[in-house]
Amino acid sequence: MKRLLRVALYALAALAASSIVAVAADSPAGPRLAVLIDGVEGPSTRTEEGYTSVLATVGPAGEEPLILITQPGGDRPSWSADGRLLVLSATGGRSPRSIVAVADQEQDRLRFYPRAYLNAGGNPVVSPDGRRVVFERAKLVKVLPGRENYLFKSSIWSLNVADGSVKQRTRWRLQSSLSPISFSADGSTLAAEYSHRGMVSAVAVDLRSGHLSLLARNARQPTFSPDGSKLAFIRYRGWPAPHIQLPEIPRPVSELLVSHTDGSAAKRLLRRRGFISWPSWDPSGARLAFTHFPADPIGEPNAEEGDKLMAINADGSCLMKVFSDPELIVRGSAWQPGVGREAGPIGC
Repeated sequence: MKRLLRVALYALAALAASSIVAVAADSPAGPRLAVLIDGVEGPSTRTEEGYTSVLATVGPAGEEPLILITQPGGDRPSWSADGRLLVLSATGGRSPRSIVAVADQEQDRLRFYPRAYLNAGGNPVVSPDGRRVVFERAKLVKVLPGRENYLFKSSIWSLNVADGSVKQRTRWRLQSSLSPISFSADGSTLAAEYSHRGMVSAVAVDLRSGHLSLLARNARQPTFSPDGSKLAFIRYRGWPAPHIQLPEIPRPVSELLVSHTDGSAAKRLLRRRGFISWPSWDPSGARLAFTHFPADPIGEPNAEEGDKLMAINADGSCLMKVFSDPELIVRGSAWQPGVGREAGPIGC
């Protein structure tokens, strides 16, 4: 079935080549998982090898692929709570750099926001009501002479989807990265990944005050559950901080954990050699999707051909493979929210 799915993606890429957004209105009504896939063959390409990237939706078991966007950017898309708006980074419009792009399922088009540029990388995150998008922005402070090093600062900004205006939401933090990951169900709190001096923590951000509160140490990609009662996050073991040099390439182990919203009472669902990344809750809150890939030759967490899109129940049972292909690279995924799109628990 996986080879049939690859063939279907190739055919859909050819059909979607003339339009950046394919027939989104024809998306099946049931549970759908949006996923970024690299290495799909098709006439709409951006590499000499003849491959392109697509943002597609698939069913809970990887069935019924539908390409929404060709040549997307970033690693992970973000949905509004009603499943209408799909937000990602892209290069388009009049801007040569990565900017926020919003796909509207009802209008079947992609809107580009040049003021909302993402010079810090990362992925934009849309609020539950679809009115604003938050993203990280970085600024170079100083290049240190005689060394391959520099000083930078970063902060979180927001985009008003209606008028395209942007506003700074947190203060500049020197030599730190603050990457938004997910909104709480009511939109009042933002879960973010905070990196400072080689340490990475999961934090909650009050966007009104800009105040940060710790959720979990040594934690990445904190993601609120749909009802706001739980928090999923990733923890890497045996992977050194960037400034630490080791004689041998590390063999990291990843853990997927679920806790209360405040980070307490964390329970480990899964432990795997390599890297687990981009957890996403099904609308029912009963299962999580994530990507699993091995460490690359230098021990870094880079997605590679043949990595796996996986799913697991929120209690740690019934691990299953959703999609994998030896010729394709799977990046981040995101369950499409909305009534009637609940996949529910995996049966095993």
